[in-house]
Amino acid sequence: MLKSLAETKEGQLKSTYEALITDLKKEIKNQEITIKAFKDRISVTFVDRILFEFGKATITPEGGKVLKKVGGILKNIQGKQIRIVGHTDNIPIMPEYRYKFPTNWELSASRSSAVIRYFQNNIHLDPRNLEAVGRSFYKPIASNETSEGRAQNRRVEIIISPKLK
Repeated sequence: MLKSLAETKEGQLKSTYEALITDLKKEIKNQEITIKAFKDRISVTFVDRILFEFGKATITPEGGKVLKKVGGILKNIQGKQIRIVGHTDNIPIMPEYRYKFPTNWELSASRSSAVIRYFQNNIHLDPRNLEAVGRSFYKPIASNETSEGRAQNRRVEIIISPKLK
């Protein structure tokens, strides 16, 4: 029984990964999205420009189309936690945006919350399985010394993992 349950969960994760790869082929080819599978989790990473305009946390029309594809796949998985993690580069928020985002913490958290609101309101994902996290610039994947590195650091990750009891 225990092995059967583990195999079912592993099979579900594998089919979710395959569906994401298939449905997001164009975005992967354009280097707008990367998808990685680990033993018990999947990570889908979006470069910020596909989801948001620079310095903003409102999902773009193009971002909505991509999130609709991802959300349709996520809607079919059971027993998983879906964590949305917003990241920024280390450039301070421009003065004209500080009224809304005093620091990169607020921007990263607002972006992850915007994705969750989209999933909850448009895809009807169960909010009990969703979690918003803002990381600001404290978990870079590239150097913030170059514009290319900063662009890589401005991202949103969706992490699908086993649900904690």
